[in-house]
Amino acid sequence: MEIIETILLKIENEKFKIENYFYHLNRVKNTCKYYKWKFDEKEWEKIKNYKLKVKNENLRIRVTYNYNGIKKIEYFPVKKREFKTFKIVNSNINYHFKYAKRENLNSLKPKNVDEIIIIKNNLVTDTTISNLAFFDGKEWLTPKYPLLKGTKREELIQKGFLKEVNIHKYDLKYFKKIAMINAILGFYEIKDYDIIF
Repeated sequence: MEIIETILLKIENEKFKIENYFYHLNRVKNTCKYYKWKFDEKEWEKIKNYKLKVKNENLRIRVTYNYNGIKKIEYFPVKKREFKTFKIVNSNINYHFKYAKRENLNSLKPKNVDEIIIIKNNLVTDTTISNLAFFDGKEWLTPKYPLLKGTKREELIQKGFLKEVNIHKYDLKYFKKIAMINAILGFYEIKDYDIIF
């Protein structure tokens, strides 16, 4: 079994910064602790040693690791994506960790929509690629029980921007805005969207 960690490398004027490094490292530590894998913090410093080949282009870092430590570090350009159509999908899938093999998760998404909103135990969880937040007119709410506890989500909860609550499927029609949250998208607010029930 292999786990991945996806991290944003921000590049401006040939200087780079790893976004939310502390939160990523904390999640890796917790994963290794759960599986009783070895964890070497110095080994994870390698992701900071990227030699610049492009200027002013953010990169997505994909780190693959397992019980033996880091197996691979890859860098990809960040592709801009747009999301408008979401479909409700009921599933009992488990995705507590960011598994490298995610065929079961990907298979939930039909081809004719931009993303899905996964309902588990009658509660809203995540999309296939992000955590979710919903604006009720006063505050931003995020599902209390996501499939995966994302690093950006965790940061926004710690800062008091997001409030964790149980969100039921029937609540979705009352929200004014939706946001997708992950390390690469950041807090991606969507005002114009459709949800297919």
